[in-house]
Amino acid sequence: MAQIHFVRHAETLFNVSGQLQGWCDSPLTERGERQAAALCERMRDVPLAAAFVSDLTRTRTTMTAALAGHPQLEPTPLRELREWHFGSWEGQPNADLWTPVFEAHGKRYAPSPADWPGVTADGFDSVIDSIHRLDPIGRAETGADVTARVTAALEIVVAAAGRAAEQDAGDVLVVTHGSVLGSLLRSLVPEHRFGASVPNCGVVSVSWQEGKWAAAGVDSSCGQVA
Repeated sequence: MAQIHFVRHAETLFNVSGQLQGWCDSPLTERGERQAAALCERMRDVPLAAAFVSDLTRTRTTMTAALAGHPQLEPTPLRELREWHFGSWEGQPNADLWTPVFEAHGKRYAPSPADWPGVTADGFDSVIDSIHRLDPIGRAETGADVTARVTAALEIVVAAAGRAAEQDAGDVLVVTHGSVLGSLLRSLVPEHRFGASVPNCGVVSVSWQEGKWAAAGVDSSCGQVA
């Protein structure tokens, strides 16, 4: 049975300080390093045939730790697995972006809790397009931009999972980012809703069952380390 394990990167400095990362990077925190080590133990006894990772530093660092128990496996970096590009809001406080985006959708942004299900009820394209429209420098991605690269990434990952299943070679591991992970999962498993975001080092395992992809719930155990 083809199985893919999607993972959000471990905790970073910007996650703790409430800043948007997008295509920029910040280092893993000490807790993030412990989360990545816990991910290694979580994956140690899982047979893996292939691994794919966003080409940004925080995901590659997480993947390196995750594969410590699989030294024979070399992950493939994919630019297509990068986070959404937030344009002029890269590195800025979360609220600076999400307050006007939520207002554009008739909602109020409050970090605890924000009405993410209401804003994303019809998918992510309208949210991404709002970011692009509101970006004063016009650098943020559009929904079509994100859809195109998510589709390209999934073609590569799903093909690898299919080959691995045919050869009974093991599963596929993917380490990526919070927002684009939502896009990937919504594209692969349209009927499933994963909430606002998978937590740092959260794992969502997706398997091919009865002619379609089905997802288990979010395993947040690696992200819960102190």
